[in-house]
Amino acid sequence: MEEMASSKVEGKILYQCVWCKRVFEKEKLSRVAETRCPYCGFNVVKKAKPFRAKLIVTSDLSKEQRILTGS
Repeated sequence: MEEMASSKVEGKILYQCVWCKRVFEKEKLSRVAETRCPYCGFNVVKKAKPFRAKLIVTSDLSKEQRILTGS
């Protein structure tokens, strides 16, 4: 699983088989059967997502608003 995080940093697109859960690069996919896992042959693959959470700032509260809302 650590290899997925390091490969994501390099900018490689990673896919994961839904059946066997193996993670592989796009280069492993064949041109003929692009939706098949190169290891088990299952025909459903998805893009692998990183394990870290993404921080989203929705709004900037002023000091007064933080006091009123109890944040």
